[in-house]
Amino acid sequence: MKILLWMMLPLLVSAQSYDLKSLIVHADSSNALIKAKEIGMKAKKEEVEAARSAYWPTFDVGVGYDMKSPNTIVAPGGTATAYASLNMELYDGGRKDALLRGKGFEYDASRFEKEAFKKSMTLEIVQHYFTIQKQKANLQALKERSNELKAQIERIRKFRTAGLSTQEDIDKLQAVYDNNAYTIESTELALAQSREQLQLLCGLPVTSLKQSRFKEVKKTTFEFFEQIRMMQAQAHAVAESANAIDAAYKPQVKLSDIYSGSHYNDTASMPGFPGDGLLPDHQNSLVVSMNMRLFDHGRMAKESEAVKYKRLALLSEIEYAKKEQKMNFRLAQKSLRTTRSKLKSAKSALRSAQSTYRVVKQKFNVGLEDNIAYLDALAQKTLTQARYKETLYDYEIGKSIYYYYAGKDPKEFIQ
Repeated sequence: MKILLWMMLPLLVSAQSYDLKSLIVHADSSNALIKAKEIGMKAKKEEVEAARSAYWPTFDVGVGYDMKSPNTIVAPGGTATAYASLNMELYDGGRKDALLRGKGFEYDASRFEKEAFKKSMTLEIVQHYFTIQKQKANLQALKERSNELKAQIERIRKFRTAGLSTQEDIDKLQAVYDNNAYTIESTELALAQSREQLQLLCGLPVTSLKQSRFKEVKKTTFEFFEQIRMMQAQAHAVAESANAIDAAYKPQVKLSDIYSGSHYNDTASMPGFPGDGLLPDHQNSLVVSMNMRLFDHGRMAKESEAVKYKRLALLSEIEYAKKEQKMNFRLAQKSLRTTRSKLKSAKSALRSAQSTYRVVKQKFNVGLEDNIAYLDALAQKTLTQARYKETLYDYEIGKSIYYYYAGKDPKEFIQ
C-alpha cells in the first residue's frame, strides 16, 4: 500500500490546484531570478562589512632572503629576514567614513531592487494567471459551440436522408465545425504556452487553478516604487564616492610598527671586527608618517566632478520616474473605470445574445430559420460569452495594475 501511494505521489502533486496567492508566494521563495537578487544582496552586505573592517589595524608577517655579490662588512652575502608589522591609519580625511556610507547605500539599493523585482514578477504572474483563465473560458465556449454544431450536423443529415434538407446545408455546417476545431487547437496551444510561462515563474504545476480575485479598489494611498527608492540610494552612494575621492586631498596620517629578526650568511670581516658584529639580529621600527597631495594637475578633482555629474544624472532620472509612475497611476484609475463600463456592456450583450440564440434555435429546429441565421446566432452567443469572461478577467488584471502603480504589492490585495 505504501509503495502504491509513493508511486501515485507525483500524480497527486501534479493534480493539486493552486490559487493565485499560492503561486506568488511559492515564486517568492523558489524563483531562481529572485534568489539571484538575494545573493546580490548578500554580496553587498559583505562589502559593507569589509568597509567596516577597514577601521581596524592590519597585522602582517613575512619572510625573505636577500643575496648580494660581492659582500661587504655591512652587506653580507646572504640575509634571511622574518618580520611582523602593525599598521593603522590615524586620519584619512574621512575617506573610510564615505566608503562605508556608500556601501551602506549600495546595500539599500540592492534590497530595494529585490523588492521591486518581486513586485514586477507578481504582476507578470497575475497577467499569466488571468490570461490562462481567459483562454480556458474561450476554450470552453468554443467546445460548447463544437458540440452544438456536431449535434446539428447529425440532425441535418437525418433530414437529408428524409429529403428535407440539402447537402449544401450539411457542408456549410461542416465547414464552420472544422474552422471551430482549428480555433480550438490554436487556443489549446496558446493555453499550453501560458501555462509553461506561469510554471517557469512560480515553479509549480498549473494544470489546475483555483479562482482568485482582487479586492475592489477603494481610495488607496500613493507611494513611490522601490525602483525609485533604489535609484535614490544609488545617488547617495555615488555622492559618497565623490566624498571619498575628495578626502585624498586632505592629510593622510599613518602609524606603523615593524619588528624584524635577521640571520646572516657569507659575512665579510675586518681586523678587530667580527663578520656580523655590525649587523643587528633584530630590530623594532615605529614610524608615524603624514602625506598630503599638493598637485596632480586636477586629476582627482576631475574624477570627483565626473562622479558628481553621474549623481545629477541619477537625480534627473528619479524625477522622470516619479512623474511616469504618477502618470501611469492616473491612467490605471481611468482604465478601471473604462473596464467597469465595458463589463456592464459585455454582460448586457451576453444576455441579449443568449436570448436571441434560444429563439433562433427553436425556429431553426422547426424549419422557420435557415442555417445562416442559426450560425450567426450561435457565433454571436459564443463571441459574447468569451468577451464577457475576457472583460471580467481584464478587470482583475486592471485592479492589479492599479495597486502596482499605487506603489503597493498586488499580492496583499488578493482575496
